[in-house]
Amino acid sequence: MTKIKMLIAAFAVIALTGCTITKEAEEKVKTISVSGSGSVQVNPDQLSLTFQVKTREWNVNDAVTKNAQISEKVIETVKETGIDSKDIATYDYRITQETDVVNGREYPGRYTVLNSIRILVRNTENAGAVIDGAVRSGANGLTGFEYLVGDTSAALRQARTLAVQNAQDAAALLAGASGTKVADVLEISEGNSYTSRNSNNMLMKAQTVFADSSAITPIETGTVTVTASVNITYSLQ
Repeated sequence: MTKIKMLIAAFAVIALTGCTITKEAEEKVKTISVSGSGSVQVNPDQLSLTFQVKTREWNVNDAVTKNAQISEKVIETVKETGIDSKDIATYDYRITQETDVVNGREYPGRYTVLNSIRILVRNTENAGAVIDGAVRSGANGLTGFEYLVGDTSAALRQARTLAVQNAQDAAALLAGASGTKVADVLEISEGNSYTSRNSNNMLMKAQTVFADSSAITPIETGTVTVTASVNITYSLQ
């Protein structure tokens, strides 16, 4: 009697195991994973400029003092063009000493002081006046020139919508080619989102001002591109 009960229990376990395997096989869902991207072009409303004031003297104190005087003048002139103090910041400041080589021997050279001043221009139409004012006041380098969009939220929403549509189109195309159809969204995640400038449509026209100090450097803004990407996994039927 005991042996009969053990055999019945063993068959029951085998039967249950078989049902589980069959159920898992039936529940296995075919999926497809795709990526999509969307881009929206918008007009920039801000401009980031980075000016350099570079001085070189044999005495480090002279180099520092001269640089400070010029930098202060540049900042004051920029403020006169309408730039607020909160939009002016020291981006980098360095003091280095050169090395002179004479007849194969190295000697201490002059000291170089480099002050980098970053300015945020919130009115792009004022960019030319800011550049000219800084240069006339002693800035001898422009190392940063970047157009910005103050609020990218609306453009980013549009780019995300386009990215999802792009992913849906890609999934439908691949599914159709394989003889299936797209069903439900199983998983969705956002990829990288970024803003880049359109170098083909953006141009900075620089003029060197000599006799005519009233001339203003013309600046053409062009557009910037806001891009978003998504990764989506769909079930297939």
